[in-house]
Amino acid sequence: MEVLIKHLETICKQHFLNEKILLVDSYMIGEQILRQYTQRNNYALNIKIKTIKDLALDSTSNQQNQLMSNALGVHLVYNLLTELKPGLNYFHELEITPTLSKSMYLTINQLRLAGYKSSNLSSEPFVSPKKGDDLKLILEAYEQLLHKHKLVDEADLYRSSLGKYDSRNQIFILQSNLKLTYEQVKFLEALLPPTNFYLPMEAVRGAAIPESSPLSKVVFGDETPLSYLSDVENSPTTVPTLSLFSAKTEEMELKEVIYRIKEKGIRFDEAAIFYTSSAQYVTAMYHVAERLQVPVTFGEGIRIGFTRPGKMVAGILAWMKDYYSVQAFLKLLQENVLDLGDDAPSKRTWATLLRGADIGWGKERYLTQIQAKLKESLGSENRIRDYEWILKWFATTFKHMQTAENNGTINYRDLLKTIHYFLQNYCKVSSAFDQAAKEALLERIENLLPFSNESVVNAHQKFEEDFLTIRIGHSRPKPGFLHFTSYKNGLYLNREHLFIVGMDNKRFPGKAGEDPLLLDTERGKLGRFLPLEKERTKNDLYSMLQLFASAAKNEITISFCRFDINENQNISPAYLFLQCYRIQTGDFSADFKTLQENVPVINRSHPLEIEDWWYEKITNSQTTQLNEPFLADFPNITRGLHAEKMRQDPAFTVYEGKIESDTTSFDPRKNQEITISAGKLEKIAKCPYAYFLENVLRLNVIEDITYDPTKWLDAKTRGTLLHEIFEKFYQEMKERHEKPSYSKHVGLLTKIANERLNDVKKIVPPPNPRTERLESEEIIESCETFLKIEEENSEQGEPLYFEYSFGKDAPAVIELPTGTVHVRGIIDRVDILPDGSYHIIDYKTGSSWGYHTKEFFKGGRQLQHLLYTLAIEAHMGMEAGAVKMSSYLFPTRKGAGKRFVREQEETTRTNGKDILDKLLSIVEHGHFTMTDDENECTFCEFKKICRRSTYDKDALKHKQQDETAEGLKSFKGVRAYD
Repeated sequence: MEVLIKHLETICKQHFLNEKILLVDSYMIGEQILRQYTQRNNYALNIKIKTIKDLALDSTSNQQNQLMSNALGVHLVYNLLTELKPGLNYFHELEITPTLSKSMYLTINQLRLAGYKSSNLSSEPFVSPKKGDDLKLILEAYEQLLHKHKLVDEADLYRSSLGKYDSRNQIFILQSNLKLTYEQVKFLEALLPPTNFYLPMEAVRGAAIPESSPLSKVVFGDETPLSYLSDVENSPTTVPTLSLFSAKTEEMELKEVIYRIKEKGIRFDEAAIFYTSSAQYVTAMYHVAERLQVPVTFGEGIRIGFTRPGKMVAGILAWMKDYYSVQAFLKLLQENVLDLGDDAPSKRTWATLLRGADIGWGKERYLTQIQAKLKESLGSENRIRDYEWILKWFATTFKHMQTAENNGTINYRDLLKTIHYFLQNYCKVSSAFDQAAKEALLERIENLLPFSNESVVNAHQKFEEDFLTIRIGHSRPKPGFLHFTSYKNGLYLNREHLFIVGMDNKRFPGKAGEDPLLLDTERGKLGRFLPLEKERTKNDLYSMLQLFASAAKNEITISFCRFDINENQNISPAYLFLQCYRIQTGDFSADFKTLQENVPVINRSHPLEIEDWWYEKITNSQTTQLNEPFLADFPNITRGLHAEKMRQDPAFTVYEGKIESDTTSFDPRKNQEITISAGKLEKIAKCPYAYFLENVLRLNVIEDITYDPTKWLDAKTRGTLLHEIFEKFYQEMKERHEKPSYSKHVGLLTKIANERLNDVKKIVPPPNPRTERLESEEIIESCETFLKIEEENSEQGEPLYFEYSFGKDAPAVIELPTGTVHVRGIIDRVDILPDGSYHIIDYKTGSSWGYHTKEFFKGGRQLQHLLYTLAIEAHMGMEAGAVKMSSYLFPTRKGAGKRFVREQEETTRTNGKDILDKLLSIVEHGHFTMTDDENECTFCEFKKICRRSTYDKDALKHKQQDETAEGLKSFKGVRAYD
């Protein structure tokens, strides 16, 4: 910058009183140049900062047509492509998406700024004449849109301004390497006065100069030591003031920069951090700055998704896309982005009431289900008042939320109005970033609203592309703030301490690609300064080299991240990083191996925040650093470390389900208030530890009704439905005194099934007609299978009871060798056989996997047939042996109509009672070990709590063989029964 400031001083002295136009790419660049100029006691008299767009706007101040924003341009092109697609020959197979529309808009913009219109664009330069014809057609439709809506784009602006700017008595001072298009060059050539100057920059050696147009001159001044970064072999001197390091992650890299600023006592406004790629670094810097309370200005802004308005909009869209599911709404509520007012129920109350209302999804169900809860009038006055508040809120809100049309489209204007309503009425704002985000969203909505009255298929996706890609909080460097921006914006920034992060070979200078809409070969033939994609990496490299050359007097630190967490692979430094090492050390023969050996990987022992301290302690192999005196202040961590240690101990301990206190209250033989069920006993047999979590610790898994377009009824609802259909059918048969006949009764059974399906629809709405039809057909098919099976077996017995219940009022009392237990349950059906004995039938509506003819008990996992046999005999006062058999019937497509019969002989009863005693012995001793079969864990709902996968397999095996634990012996005894 030295050479630039000196040249500017000379110009201003020679033309002290003249009006001087400082022509730059951006206003921020002009401000930075003038700030450095005035910091040297110069007066910026009669100097005006202008971009070329400013000059064009000054020339057309009376322009009646509105200058179109880029956001509106992308939106209009989306609609244009949707309408034109059937008539296109080259692009007709492309899906019209918001991303494609944005790319096409940029292509149109580039072509028009290169001086092309539909009238003068030839098909010859394109790889296919059809492509050229399509682009001409698109350009023509675009031009008609501009005319229709009385809009002008940038190309129109420069054409209409040509020759109208009055530059008399002005001196033009041009930034070096101005980025100019063909139309801008024409406009500038027509207005440039005879007296104009280019501001020189420090020389760059060994790199091609990227002059893109006749007026985009690169003027060199003096050389600096860092002018030789691309030509280190000829460097006259080393640059020891350069500093280099590497870090394991982007966050650690940024924290090291902040640590160095702190360590050296550098003021934040004396330093700047430049990144090579915004993707990971802006995110990481935002969160690090938030946690450490570091004042940071972001040159390119931050993602709107970091802000509360951005999160709120994303949450509303997710809720709408999920068909207004309760689960999606509660997730939005937990984000703490909605301002519902002081009188609103708490978030916990919202969650409890909405889950308790069995809403699932669908706007209508919020209203009908909450109204149903209010009609029940169950609960306290507070609960009723909360339900009324929530009902009123949803009723009001849903009036402002559009519904999708029958073909799945949404009117885009209605969607914009919905989000506008939420932003105006419920958006929580608690920072400057939040306020900027809210204003940006509202401004863009208002910009698009007049042009958005069309139905869109992927409206939510389009809104995300149109709005959630906005970046807010763009800022120039400010006093007292650390500045964070791209290296491309750093050339004119005057800060003494510069840090360049992300200098790895993936991010810098990146890879040259192709724009499929306008290939480099086509750009080359079209000419007129259209930028070539293959030149982008060269230009980026030159920009970085120019930055180094200009900042040679500053203290510069370069770094890179060694590991890509997303790709799970190591990253190598950029070639320029190696060049920096060579010019720093004077070792011009150094290679990447030299870098690996000599550039340190930062591992700070003095952390910036408490998480860093804990990370270092946890990952350090010397765990003795966490000594007892220190841990005395952290009792929870002390207990956690002890638990981790005991989990590796070969003995069965309290950390794997052992209870050392009195277990009398959990044992149904000793606590007669407990009624046991077949499901709970089978749960003990499958995994005692899962039973312990659910029934001793009373942990409950929240079962949210989730929206799935391919699924309507869950297994439980489906099973209940089929049971009710079968019961209703047999009640009808009993009244008619008829036996099941497929030809005679299939119509009756189908009628009952359809009636019950309609009832279920009111409680659980189907996600769409197709899924409803498919699942309804499968229910009917299962009913038909059931009827065929019943016809075949109708002579074997006569149905006597359906849904026989015991335990709710009077439990069944079963005598076991070690005591009595109270049992509850519901038997699907009880038949009386011709010989006067009884046959218990249990319908299973799932797959028959796991059931076999000879495996009666399956290691205790199948006990229902025995327990129900003993229970009904006891409950009805029958003689022992009155129930002759018990069956599992699978009358569905998955079950294939299979039946598994368990003869209730004396041996079966004796073995079964022994299994029951052994299972209750596990409870008695409080030895709830984990299952010995990992397959039981596949669908277990307690996997995250159990953490079985973290145990050493041998250690767990030793624990389960602990001879001192009687409950473990009982568990092994249960497993011995097939």
